[in-house]
Amino acid sequence: MQKKISIITIIYKVEPYLPQCIESLINQTYENLEIILVVGMGGGDRCEDICDEYGKRDPRIKVIKSPPKGVADARNRGLLEVTGDFIGFVDGDDWASKDMFSYLYFLIEKNGGDIAVCGKYLEYVNGTDSSHERRVHVMTPEEAFEMILYQDGFFLHLWDKLFRKEIFDNIQFPVEERIEDRRIGYQLLGRAKKIIYGREPKIHFRVSEDSGSRVADNLVLSLEADKEMCAYIRKRFPNLKEAVDYFLVYETISVIQNNMLFGTYHKERDRKYIQYVKKHGSSVLKNRKVPRRIKGKVLLSMFSLRLLEIITKKRRKKSLEAFIPYSGLTLNKREEKV
Repeated sequence: MQKKISIITIIYKVEPYLPQCIESLINQTYENLEIILVVGMGGGDRCEDICDEYGKRDPRIKVIKSPPKGVADARNRGLLEVTGDFIGFVDGDDWASKDMFSYLYFLIEKNGGDIAVCGKYLEYVNGTDSSHERRVHVMTPEEAFEMILYQDGFFLHLWDKLFRKEIFDNIQFPVEERIEDRRIGYQLLGRAKKIIYGREPKIHFRVSEDSGSRVADNLVLSLEADKEMCAYIRKRFPNLKEAVDYFLVYETISVIQNNMLFGTYHKERDRKYIQYVKKHGSSVLKNRKVPRRIKGKVLLSMFSLRLLEIITKKRRKKSLEAFIPYSGLTLNKREEKV
């Protein structure tokens, strides 16, 4: 008999996209599912009614209604309802390919893994972007963290992964904090003995445009969470020091770029970020694993901020001309980086 997979879906003010999300779950080729819909009450739309309607149609669905207290609180509520052997997450404005959880389960069972990760489709208003790679990587936590630090595959998000239930023992998401994926994601990866990453895209992530001030704010919060993760990695995996240096420099430059992009750059306030890049940039420039284009960005951050700003805005304009993000969503789950 198939082992049970519990899928937690956080829902708040996503009515236009919710039916597609739920349909993608109830039609999975992997049938032994527990679908936990955690819906925020009082959103002013039909999300609660939609969840109730699907709950009546499919006995695998549990509808949990709670006051909207943030994504972390909702995920904690969902975890309390889990009875499955594995845990996955799909947000209410995204959707899963029909074989997503069959694929992730297969990766874990075939390779004796604790966490499986799949590739993603980036869904825009006017098109889809994705990788066509199909490679499978079987990794230790150290190898997985190296991939994350060099940004050569997946990241700390929850919505592209399947976890053995035990990985979540005594884990709670930090309530009233944003960037909860980053603060918990590295802890979950650190608990695994083996992580399986299949690059084949299976999750459809709806890319949304957020306000400039919120993006900038989220990037600052992300950087603080990155420092927490990197302190953990430095202590547990000293061999990843160069990778940690690169990652923190890159993330610091992302804060500078987005402040330039959205008109929130301030020379005095952002001085600490610029000084950090100047102090640690030489280490990145010597690192043979860092691509030339990234080294160029580091050099510009160290010696020509004006040229960095011009290039950043040009690339942003080109990106928006190719793909148009969705707007007006409550759940904005990705920090845009240039």
